[in-house]
Amino acid sequence: MAAPTRWPGGARTALCVTVHVDGPSEEAGRGLNALGIHSRGRYAIRRGVRRYLDMFDRLGIPATFFVCGQDVETWPELYRDIHRAGHELAAHGYQHEGWDLGDAEPALLEKTHRIIADTVGEAPVGWCSPSGRKSRLTLPTLRRLGYRYDASEKDDDLPYLLPAEAGQPDFAILPNNIVSLDDHPMYAIGRALASEVLENWIQELAAIEAGDGYVQLIIHPEANGGSGLPARAAAVEAFLRHALARPGVAALRMKSLAEHCLADPDAWRNPRP
Repeated sequence: MAAPTRWPGGARTALCVTVHVDGPSEEAGRGLNALGIHSRGRYAIRRGVRRYLDMFDRLGIPATFFVCGQDVETWPELYRDIHRAGHELAAHGYQHEGWDLGDAEPALLEKTHRIIADTVGEAPVGWCSPSGRKSRLTLPTLRRLGYRYDASEKDDDLPYLLPAEAGQPDFAILPNNIVSLDDHPMYAIGRALASEVLENWIQELAAIEAGDGYVQLIIHPEANGGSGLPARAAAVEAFLRHALARPGVAALRMKSLAEHCLADPDAWRNPRP
């Protein structure tokens, strides 16, 4: 059975392409210099991001780039180019923090928020945890800063809303799938070939089209564990061309999807425990 029509413009499948840039700030956060075997993040900055900007321009699709504050600080013009091309910049940590931040978390969230807003002239409204971790401080801080969605949870096949609280509006959760719709574990852990990743994504799309109709594809434009290199980027483009040729598939920025859900809260509040 086809998914019900629930997406903007009457689309039957919402396709959100997300690019987790993860530049040299990730190595810096781990106390490493971004050289030699630790230079995969530099590849994203030097080649990978622009490869994807060119691709999205060819395909005519919008994307969401999850970015680290220190990378934006260091290469501001690259991130201005992303913004000028019409893509969304969303927050992804200051140094892609992969550790428990404790009481330092709000200050780092605020710092990255300020860097992105000051660099491109538009404040981010979306966030994805760089480590998968969240604390009691995370969502209250994001809500205070004006964020509208979080893309870190893995607990549903569909977006859902957290109810308004303390005078703040509803907040959207846009779940991600880091098992089979994220290139990094397939390449870095599974050691898959680009052709295998492409076939997996095509199978995932077919199953999702027959069900709930929500796809969040996660791409890392780095070398090594991502899809920055030419053959792997070609596999991403082949998948996107396949997806866009399917009837009823609409490519959306994450913030557009969040706005769609937030505009009809009764339809998207999570009924499950």
